[in-house]
Amino acid sequence: MFVRSVASFCLAVPVVAQTITLAEGSPTSLQILSVPESNPNAPDAVLLQAVELLPIEITARTLAQEVDVTRSRRIVRNGLERIELPGGGRLFRYRRSGGLFWGFLHIAADGAPRVVLERPGTGAQLLDPFADRIAVAPNGQHAAIAGQNGGLFVVRLDGGVFASTGRPDRQAVSGGGDVGAPSVLVGDAVVWFQDNSNHVFRCDLADGGVPVSVSPPPVPNADLKEEMVAARDGSRVVFLYGPQQQVRLYLATSTGGAAIALPPLPSKYEEPGYLPEGPGEPAMLMNDAGTRLFFVDADVRDELALLDLDGVLPTLRMTESTIFQPYIGTHILPRFLADKLVVAVGDPAAMDWFRAELAPAAGTVVNLTGTGSVQQPFPSGTIDPRQSGKVGARMWITEQQAGGLALRDLDPLTGAGGIVQQGLLAPPIPGSSAVGVPDLVVPSPSGDSLHLGGSGLLLAATPAGIELTPPAHGPLFASTWVHLASNFGFAAFYQANGTLLTGPLEFDLQQLVATPIGGFVAIGSPVRYLAPGILVVLNRPVASMRRCLSGAGA
Repeated sequence: MFVRSVASFCLAVPVVAQTITLAEGSPTSLQILSVPESNPNAPDAVLLQAVELLPIEITARTLAQEVDVTRSRRIVRNGLERIELPGGGRLFRYRRSGGLFWGFLHIAADGAPRVVLERPGTGAQLLDPFADRIAVAPNGQHAAIAGQNGGLFVVRLDGGVFASTGRPDRQAVSGGGDVGAPSVLVGDAVVWFQDNSNHVFRCDLADGGVPVSVSPPPVPNADLKEEMVAARDGSRVVFLYGPQQQVRLYLATSTGGAAIALPPLPSKYEEPGYLPEGPGEPAMLMNDAGTRLFFVDADVRDELALLDLDGVLPTLRMTESTIFQPYIGTHILPRFLADKLVVAVGDPAAMDWFRAELAPAAGTVVNLTGTGSVQQPFPSGTIDPRQSGKVGARMWITEQQAGGLALRDLDPLTGAGGIVQQGLLAPPIPGSSAVGVPDLVVPSPSGDSLHLGGSGLLLAATPAGIELTPPAHGPLFASTWVHLASNFGFAAFYQANGTLLTGPLEFDLQQLVATPIGGFVAIGSPVRYLAPGILVVLNRPVASMRRCLSGAGA
């Protein structure tokens, strides 16, 4: 890398103003405030006081989603849980004044904070009025929040308000209507949910939209499974309904009438198994376009299947005896790449990676890694996968080996690749981005490595014992904190071409945050704002806790 002093970073023209939002005070009594980025020492604009930021959970959460930077995802950084939204925004859950009020704080991509929904605590104990999880659209434009005692709120995260309320929220279901929080899913234009009487509803997100039942005709002694799967835009959902051991798959659309039964005969189909209660694998998954459905039939033993939701191509029973040896049906980390399914299959901790796709005559299943056999019927392999993510056009897979965690690079179309690194401390950690694709850090006892998020190419590596924080991406530079011994370290600002600017050695820098217009906020002692042509020390009061909630960063 070409290294220069961070002073070189501050020699260009000033940037236009946006907003920096801070939380400062004590962990249970924070003040949420903002300052203009063009003048960060201007008087504070205080939004909330006596705030405690709380854990937050979302519906339909899977293992793969946690490292998918293209959609809304739940992450934990600097001890705070948040929903990271595509395009740079984020969502926090809070309570204030000892529980008098509970709500949700949205930080827009430009850094501006606003409360998108707030309600008083319930009862004498001032309990949380909201259910334990919320639904957030993959595109990050809307959320749907069920009440603890019924009702459903639709919330705009695009900066707009509903004309009917003059606020970012409106109540789609009144407080008396019981909504199963784990069933709620949000798309681009509709929200889906279930009630406690075996009914499935959709509701337009637009102002004035009201719930419409899409429930199938009632079946005696039938149950409705609470977890559903949806296309990325929410235009289609699939759910399970029927008597025990005789459940059917049903498809509902955003413009059609009652849900229709899909061709597979009644059986014991598995629910998705979303986190935090389930393993997050999942056992049912729809591709982004809503044209393919992966599902598991557990009538006798787990059998994996791939279905054409348009009804054109025949269903592929992936693990039938002619394709896999009998009793092999355990899977982990299914992922769609367009209409192709990539999934690890085998016995527990003894798998290979496979690609499955449908065809007019018969579907195909290809062994990509071949540690068992590339010939059908496939036996178990030798791979023990733990996590997978998409990096450019390839997959990065973390797997357990005798010597610890290892990183596999895999081309899901050709099967090319192999083990690229061993002895990891954790799976690759994607950073966050105000502009572009965030880069990744691979933690290792031999030294952390920094990789470009769009290609996976190695950009830098540290000696043993020196750690890097997940990178924060701005339009000009990305940043990471290079952590040395005893909380000493320095800020590093870098570009994809290898240019590196380093700050001075300092103690206990807590955050490096990139703004969408090229600035950085450094939360430490002192608090600083850096941008081309600007280096400002912020005159902040003493606080036991201070976090920058806006921008891209840890």
